[in-house]
Formats: sequence, structure tokens, C-alpha cells
Amino acid sequence: MGFGSILDLFKQDNWSNDLVDMIGEMMELGSAMFDYTSGVVVNGEPDSDPQGLLYDRDIRINKLERKIRRRVISRLSVRGSRAEVPSALIFMNVVKDGERIGDYVKNLYEVNDMMPENADRDLYHKHLDGPTAVITSMFEKSRQAFAESDEELAGQVIKKAKESGRACEASIRELTGCNLPTNDAVCLVLVLRFYKRLMAHMSNISTTVVMPVDLIDFYDESES
Repeated sequence: MGFGSILDLFKQDNWSNDLVDMIGEMMELGSAMFDYTSGVVVNGEPDSDPQGLLYDRDIRINKLERKIRRRVISRLSVRGSRAEVPSALIFMNVVKDGERIGDYVKNLYEVNDMMPENADRDLYHKHLDGPTAVITSMFEKSRQAFAESDEELAGQVIKKAKESGRACEASIRELTGCNLPTNDAVCLVLVLRFYKRLMAHMSNISTTVVMPVDLIDFYDESES
């Protein structure tokens, strides 16, 4: 028997409200990190304050993850009940994805050090503008879908993540057979691979809205 939806679960208790807000903050921090990093890597914008605009934000994400985990464990061990276990599992899954988003944005930022000194920005725009815009939009949509238990919006995020993930993979295959300088080709492939992972983690967060708890992260897999 599957568990109920996230909306059904959150209607049954009030303890989750603060945790939903903290998840939202994690997503907003990840979005801000991505905006800064994509500006540097894709657009060649000045790398003005990586500590404040990237690493300090990631530290805050990690602190929020630990705080949420402590709150969940405390709730279940002190005042919890069997009815709250599904909610706890949802939060444990979502904070994992939120934390990984921060890590992948940092990985993306590190590509900047590998890029040619006078990189051809037209080349990077050609391959990266589309998926960059998709990820920017997905941050807000996945945050809103989770906060509001919006199944329609969550479904849109999941669908877009699948479509854009396949497009990233196609671009990667194209780049492996192109005549670009090795440095450019490697950097573009790395960025697209990190983009695909970012999309997957936001899709995972959205599956908590539309799937029963035992099928979170497995939106399109049939049970055997």
C-alpha cells in the first residue's frame, strides 16, 4: 500500500511549516549560487565575490540541512508518532537533494578555472543558453511546487527535467565528436553534465509532491 500525497500528509500536522520554509530557503540560496556561477562561466561576468556569493551560501545550505535533520529526528524521537513518519521521510529526501544542488553548483563554478583565457563566448552561449534558462526557471518552480504542494507545477518540473536532460545528453554526444579545441569541448561537456544533475535533483524534489513516499525519485519507473 502506498503512502498518501505530500498535501495529505502536511494537512495532518503543523510541525512541518518551519521545515518547508527552510527547504524554500535552501532552494533560494541554490538559485542565487547558480545565477552567480552561470554568469561567470557562461557569460564571462566578473568573478567578483565567490566567497560571499557562492561558498558562504553553500555553508548556509549545509547548516540548514543539518538543522532540518535534527528537527526531524527530534520530532520522531520525542513527540513523534507513526503518522508522522512519511512526512519525516519526505524531508530527509528533499534536504539531500537541496544539499547536492549546492555541491553541483560549486562543481560548475570550478569549470571556470579550466576554461581558455579568452574563451569564445558565442560558443558557450550556443550550447548553454537554453539549458541555463531552463534551470533558472526550474529553481523557482520546484521551490513553489514543494511549498504549495502544487501537483500540476511539480509535474511540469519533472517533464521539463526529463526533456532538457535528454537534450543535454544529446549535446554531450555531439561535442564528443566535434572538432572543437579539447579545452573547450571538455569544459562544455562538464557544464552540461552538471546541468543535467541539477535538473535531476530539482525533479526529485518535485516527485515528493506527486508521488507516494515509497516511490519518491522513481517517477517513471514501474514496479516489478
